[in-house]
Amino acid sequence: MQKNFFKQIAGFALLGILFLSFESFISKKDEIKTITGEILDMKCYMSSGARGDGHKDCAASCVKRGAPMGIITDEDKVYLLIEDGKKAEAYEDAKKHAGDKVTITGTVTEKGGVQAIIVSEIKVKL
Repeated sequence: MQKNFFKQIAGFALLGILFLSFESFISKKDEIKTITGEILDMKCYMSSGARGDGHKDCAASCVKRGAPMGIITDEDKVYLLIEDGKKAEAYEDAKKHAGDKVTITGTVTEKGGVQAIIVSEIKVKL
């Protein structure tokens, strides 16, 4: 009888360890990252794939009118840009560089399949 009791305890402990392992694997933590790429206006990019030097003036105009921004890496990964409430000036600075290559540092998060970076710093690539 005591042997079965220890087997049950061991079984529950194993289940608990497996649950915690899967939980930490499934729920990715937000992390600070630095991403380099072109700042997109998401309106034109999502509707027609517009980007690059030929689209720079349009991107600047769309962002100025309030279109959401994103950044696309050389590997074609796109992140939505989100304003950091504590460092709003970095996001505002990003607006001035629509269509430019930049390096953005911030907290990367993913919700419902959408990847975003909460912008805390921006550097223009020369």
